[in-house]
Amino acid sequence: MGIFGDYSVEEFISLYKNVLAFYILFGTFVLKLLMSRKDRFVRNDKWLLIIFVCLLILLVGTRKADIGTDTGNYFNFYFIPTTTQVSNYFDVFARLKSDLLFEFLVSLSFWHRNFTVFLLMVAIVTNVALYVFVRRFTNYSKKGSSLILFLSIASSFSFLSLEINIIRNGLSICFILLGLYSILERSVRNFIIYIVIAYLFHRTAIIPIVLITVVALTNKVKIKFYIGFYLLTILLSLAGFGFHIIPFLSELGVQDLKNLSYSGETTYRIGFRYDFVLYNTFFLALFLKFTNWNPWDSFLIKYYILSSTVFFLNFYIPFSDRFGVYSWIIIPILLFNTINERFPAKKIFISTIVLIGLFVINHVILYMFLS
Repeated sequence: MGIFGDYSVEEFISLYKNVLAFYILFGTFVLKLLMSRKDRFVRNDKWLLIIFVCLLILLVGTRKADIGTDTGNYFNFYFIPTTTQVSNYFDVFARLKSDLLFEFLVSLSFWHRNFTVFLLMVAIVTNVALYVFVRRFTNYSKKGSSLILFLSIASSFSFLSLEINIIRNGLSICFILLGLYSILERSVRNFIIYIVIAYLFHRTAIIPIVLITVVALTNKVKIKFYIGFYLLTILLSLAGFGFHIIPFLSELGVQDLKNLSYSGETTYRIGFRYDFVLYNTFFLALFLKFTNWNPWDSFLIKYYILSSTVFFLNFYIPFSDRFGVYSWIIIPILLFNTINERFPAKKIFISTIVLIGLFVINHVILYMFLS
């Protein structure tokens, strides 16, 4: 039994929110006290983040198989076949027929035969990769607080789902973020390495990979054309147009794209989503209002617009929110960078206020609205 193994789903989610809320208040309070002492600020920012990452790994890595809808599916369709239905290690790969690097993580269960160990390995890879991204993006706390950025990401709308539900997406997205950082730093070699890893964890990563590549190749296209395209896709989605009417996309072998041809019954809300459009547009308006159009913000805003349009054109299939995560994960990163560039003298204070606001919006207001 894991450390948090006896919690129900509701208790688990509540515990996560309480730990996150406490760490937001405690961590930012400590950083506030150390703002005038740069060396101590940088050092404590790092260690506060490491402690939180360790807590997060223990929390999500020792959960029960019934916490997270897809966690049970991973147990039944991956762990059980690996531990009971193959006679040797290499047969695992022929039996699972999934994404290569995810297959490798599952295949290790052939030796340890412990589902909690598997969940811990997934949590470690996911959150260590995210830790590395955050540390690099903040220049190791020299361009802002690594802790505040990580907590902002952890406060995002889809983060907990990436940790306990759509875990292949979670594994993939962390390496997508590392690839995104690499392209911002103009390191094409690292970009290629990270996107290959992301793709081998989950083939749906091809979507953000294509979008990042498009933005990189069209960096001279003015933002007004992106905004025009954003508004056009909203109108197209409202009129019922989407990727679901393009038959060949569902045949590409990507699991989430197979939903494009789904015609059965589902309890998932299908159709134009005013709530998601308003949510994404609200943050886009903030970015457009406060950015100073430095190269990083410009790139991230263009990516955010394109990833949002892909999301809007998938409203007519089940689980379209799985496409939404590719835009939602950028929101805290863009907010963080915009604040750093626009308000350098007050970046810690403003980032803290925005962090608290993100938590309230995503875990209090939206929770009440969606419950």
